[in-house]
Order: sequence, then structure tokens, then C-alpha cells
Amino acid sequence: MCTVDRIKNLAKEHHISVYELEEQLGFGKNTIYQWTKRTPSVERVKKVADYFDVSLDYLMGRSANEKINTNKIDLAETQQGILSFEGKVIPDNELELIRKMLRNTQSDTSEDH
Repeated sequence: MCTVDRIKNLAKEHHISVYELEEQLGFGKNTIYQWTKRTPSVERVKKVADYFDVSLDYLMGRSANEKINTNKIDLAETQQGILSFEGKVIPDNELELIRKMLRNTQSDTSEDH
């Protein structure tokens, strides 16, 4: 999905038109639609990202996650084989063991309360 399509979807979710968005951000008419033919400035894309509270990576199609990276990683949602510890990749079997241990710890603490 291209940047313009993502912006159109976000605008729809927020119940505004792309034209209204352009007006609110101080862009000229059809500015965003022109981005299908030419590359927008980073500052303009940043304005759109800030307006919708999404990441630049999401708008530019580099990430499917629209939320801004907060440096938090949910181990339960992380794909296997991409985590490391002290520079070494955690093997899949050890990663699954860690997940199981954490789940057991969480269930133990919830039973105490």
C-alpha cells in the first residue's frame, strides 16, 4: 500500500476527507494526491504522521504497525529468531522456553492476588 493510500485510509478512519486534511495542515489543494507521482518532503509527511499520531515508517510503507516505536517489544508477539542477547541471537528453542517461563510467572503472580 502506498503512502497516499495509507493517508486516505487514515482520513476515512478519522471521518475527514483528504481535502480537509490538506486544509488543516496548510497544504495546497491536491498536494497529497500528487505524492503518487512525486516524492513528498519529509516535513510534509511528518505533519501528516503527527496529525494522525502514526509513525513515519508506517506512512512510508516501511512498517505495517502504525504506532510510533516506543522501544517496547512484546515477546509474545515477536517473531522467532530475531531477538538477541549480548549480541548473540537467541535460538528458537530457548526463546520458546523463555516465553513459557514468563507465562508461568505471570499466572503465578495473578493467582496470588
